[in-house]
Amino acid sequence: MKFDKEISKKILKIAWPAMLEQLLACMASLVDTAMVGSLGAVATASVAVNVSLIWVANGLMGALSTGFSYMIARSVGEKNPKKTQSLGLQSVTCAICSGLFLCAFIFCLHRWIPVWMGADADVIPYARVYLRIVGYGMVPQTLAVVLSSNYRSTGNTRLPLILSIIANIGNIIGNFLLIYPERNMLFGSRSIYIWGAGMGIKGAAVATCASQVLLAAMLLFVMCRKKSAFQLRAPKKEYAVSRATLVTLKKIGIPVLLERWTLNVGQVVLTSILTSLGTVALSAHYLTAQIEGVLYMPAFGMSYTATALIGQALGAGRKDLTKRYMKYICFWSVVFIELFCIPVACSAHFIMGLFSSDSDVVMLGAKTLLIAALTEIFYSFFVISSGIFRGAGDVRFSFIVSLIGMWGLRIGMVWAAIQAFHVGIIGVWVIIGADCMVRTLLCIRRLRSGKWIKADV
Repeated sequence: MKFDKEISKKILKIAWPAMLEQLLACMASLVDTAMVGSLGAVATASVAVNVSLIWVANGLMGALSTGFSYMIARSVGEKNPKKTQSLGLQSVTCAICSGLFLCAFIFCLHRWIPVWMGADADVIPYARVYLRIVGYGMVPQTLAVVLSSNYRSTGNTRLPLILSIIANIGNIIGNFLLIYPERNMLFGSRSIYIWGAGMGIKGAAVATCASQVLLAAMLLFVMCRKKSAFQLRAPKKEYAVSRATLVTLKKIGIPVLLERWTLNVGQVVLTSILTSLGTVALSAHYLTAQIEGVLYMPAFGMSYTATALIGQALGAGRKDLTKRYMKYICFWSVVFIELFCIPVACSAHFIMGLFSSDSDVVMLGAKTLLIAALTEIFYSFFVISSGIFRGAGDVRFSFIVSLIGMWGLRIGMVWAAIQAFHVGIIGVWVIIGADCMVRTLLCIRRLRSGKWIKADV
């Protein structure tokens, strides 16, 4: 394959803001977790007990954004700005309706969900408050997810990056001011008074909700500009969702939604299985998974790039260009993944020591983190391949692979290995790596066959 500088330049131009956005969002989440954690175990548990439901909500948002990403990328490739504009306005309607549904769902069940999840009695009141406040932010959060994805699909990845940075900084500042009470802080030899609302876990929820409102407001403001691909100032009839749009959302969104829920529910089940290995093993697993999340964030950024470029190429009727994009996206993805994973593999013990003061957890976690870093290429390649498939409308394949990998390989093999062979957490991470490798091999076979291009909806 002769190296094509122009294609590489276009891929990297779109990819680096998307990768940086995902990486910074992950880092901001870790900071947010640390600030809540400083309030104590009850506060941390109040957030953690609601994670499963938040994952379910994020799955619906992701499915909706994927459906519109597919359609918008195609319309850009077709050079049909009116269709792009119309889809952008229809996405606003769908995002608001979905956000209202999620808000009502959380508001009706926020009192029961912590109980169903088995939260301790002292955690339940705080978990209810946190979930209720976060629920109020479902509409702006859904808008932010969908509209950011819309702009990425047009090839504009810098705008979501800039606005996301502003919103994340706002979230951290909001946490700093709302969580903690007023206090004096030492800066060198000087003591400076810092105002604080002292709201505790409520403050964390309010800051999160406010940051989503800020991000959605900024995106809507940009849509009011004349140069925007999605002009917000349009007749009311333009916001009506067409039958064709709903049909495409059903074909694209449902498999994506099922894939997300398959992975999310699988993670909950896997964690419940691993509790039998003991506190040290579970802590090492949790920290490894958290650190690994930073490693595969660039893969999600490259995945968004793949969806946009593949969709645009197919919309333009350029199947030859589609295949070239696929090859170069895979090439550059491997390069970036290795640039992230090799340093982590070489310094696994040091990195684990930054997150835990328990020597047993650090020793065990360093080994699991090394395995995760060495096998991360497989999971990241699966994520990027899924982005390619989404751009072509081949979403069912990713769902099937996720279902086989998570439930057939990962959960099934881990349960059997623990029950029958009494393997430890190191063996579990070897199984996780094997699961990701199988997924990658299946994706490579699909990419080489070319069937994903013909799987257009």
